[in-house]
Amino acid sequence: MSEHGNRLPGDAPHGLGGAELDRKAPLQFRLNGRTIHGFAGDTVLSAALANGIQIAGRHGDEALALDESFAPLVSSGKGGALPMERTPALNGLNLVTIGTRRDPIASGGLLGALRHKLLGPARTLNHRFGDTPLASQPWHNGAVDETIETDFAIVGGGVAGLSAAAAATAAGKRAVLIERTQSLGGTIRYFGAVDAEASPDTTIERLVASLDGKGQVTPLLRAEAFAITGTQLKVHHVVVEAGRPVSRIVVVAAKYVILATGALERLPLLPGNRTPGIVGALTAFQRAERFGVWPGRRALFTTPNSFAYRLALHAADAGVEVQRIVDSRLSTTSRFVDFAKATGITLASALAPSHAEPLERNKPGLKVGFAVAIDEIAQDSSAIETDQLVAAGAWQPEILLWLRAGGAAAWDAANGWLGPRGALAAVALAGSAAGLHTTAAALSSGKAAVLGFLGKAAPPVLDDVIEEAFETPDARNPVAPFRPSARGATYLDRGQSLITRRAAAASKHGVSGLATRAVQLGLGDIAAAVDIGAMAARDAGSVAAERCALSGEISDTGWRVPARPVPEDAVPTPPAYLAGRFGDKPQIWALTAADARSFEPGCLVFENSEQRDPLKAIGVTYAPHRPGANGGIALMGKVPEAVGAELYVRDAGTAVAARLVERLKLRS
Repeated sequence: MSEHGNRLPGDAPHGLGGAELDRKAPLQFRLNGRTIHGFAGDTVLSAALANGIQIAGRHGDEALALDESFAPLVSSGKGGALPMERTPALNGLNLVTIGTRRDPIASGGLLGALRHKLLGPARTLNHRFGDTPLASQPWHNGAVDETIETDFAIVGGGVAGLSAAAAATAAGKRAVLIERTQSLGGTIRYFGAVDAEASPDTTIERLVASLDGKGQVTPLLRAEAFAITGTQLKVHHVVVEAGRPVSRIVVVAAKYVILATGALERLPLLPGNRTPGIVGALTAFQRAERFGVWPGRRALFTTPNSFAYRLALHAADAGVEVQRIVDSRLSTTSRFVDFAKATGITLASALAPSHAEPLERNKPGLKVGFAVAIDEIAQDSSAIETDQLVAAGAWQPEILLWLRAGGAAAWDAANGWLGPRGALAAVALAGSAAGLHTTAAALSSGKAAVLGFLGKAAPPVLDDVIEEAFETPDARNPVAPFRPSARGATYLDRGQSLITRRAAAASKHGVSGLATRAVQLGLGDIAAAVDIGAMAARDAGSVAAERCALSGEISDTGWRVPARPVPEDAVPTPPAYLAGRFGDKPQIWALTAADARSFEPGCLVFENSEQRDPLKAIGVTYAPHRPGANGGIALMGKVPEAVGAELYVRDAGTAVAARLVERLKLRS
């Protein structure tokens, strides 16, 4: 499809024509030898999508959709590796994607010209993804370019983060506001206003205007905070220097940190759920609202909540044929449902997608089947052909940085997500990341976090959701029946892990057992594992804490050895969720720390001080020593030969030298 066919018109209603584009400023650049057309304001990813590139590559036999959470890095040969979704499209750039490509000349040269003539422009970046884990982003171990000292580091530029920044500046404090995208406001425009609330645009404009106070707010846009040690954040920042995008590593050293990182929309679990043409509802909205991107002119909507109805109504007004809105809930009550009925859009309830597959070769589009969703999905119904499946999913608070900061988590059965637990001394959560639902709660929580740290009276955080009589609550994430013979893989998440439901079912120890092949889990993987019964809900928080990357510097302050051996009757049994994490025959060892600390459960053990990747851990502590003794008890896979061997344990963002003291045995 042409670039024009994948964009809505600039004057599309409801702002779906691409608010960040300057359509009077066209540009073009090269990507893997192919000319990409776009406009000022595009990212490399949005321009690629608008030019019909929908496929990142293949994982085995599966074509994987190019997505904001799954896109190869790009490089211009200067300025280092860059993320497609955060890199601005600039006229004259010559970029290549980084990774293994199946056919590196498919887009250029004589072969590319012949293919273009016969089949049209390529829809794929031609990457090949194997079962080995993808390497961590190259900037994770990069040199620091700048250090900024501030009072508050605020991660997330949505309404909760903006509210926190406004409160900080009103108190005369400095703040650094870190936002992944190139604009502020977050996702409030997707959800809209409720009752007497101000419009999203009015709310954003008011918050941004309030940043000009006695304090000073430094915004870092196109910036991602990826590590936290205490109250010090490491941030990857994409900037333009001399007309070229480059990577910079910024350390933000703050007195307090507020994590307003929002929530992730989960991937519905059905065979073929990462087929090109499937997109989350929130992502579909943001592509259109920011960049005018909307592939095709037919769309099918599936949802476990009411917000996708609002997007469908707006898309219909913009000229998209909304073939059907399929709701997994029965007898849904919502103002959005009433509006859709009045508009004449075909609705279906108590159905969920059962499978999706591409249409015949080289023809864009999908064939999507459905199944009855009352009690459980059990009966197939007819399939529908469409250009794009907008598949809304359940929500998951984005608490990765919270876990990296040493925060705890637990499964929240009422909401069906992994929620934060406990408190940290100088790190707070706000908005959706804190498990809140409403805009009013997000606004008050951002302000309350700042005032609480400053010792001032804070407003109450009231999360008043609409009564069930007027708005049917969200359903759980749609889960299709598990069929080993189904065509198309069911992925647990849309990120980098590439874990399938089939692999989880085949693993002896469920999803957590996949660590034996060094796979890092995402928050979506863990939530999906609970949904499909591949992980006990009680273990979800511990597994998340143990499988999240840590950061910090190695320190060695001398040895302290326990005074006496640990008796067998004092050795606790390892928790069930660690079964298979370090092989089928792990060992239990007592470790001594280099200082007086006692290791908490979940501290990863490494062979040397250079290793930081949790996938390279050789063990994990799961219990402290008896009271008064330093170190801890660890479950170990690969064990050095000698007692007293030097190891390194990462504990809540720091790292401590340690040694093996003795091998322990459980009491028989």
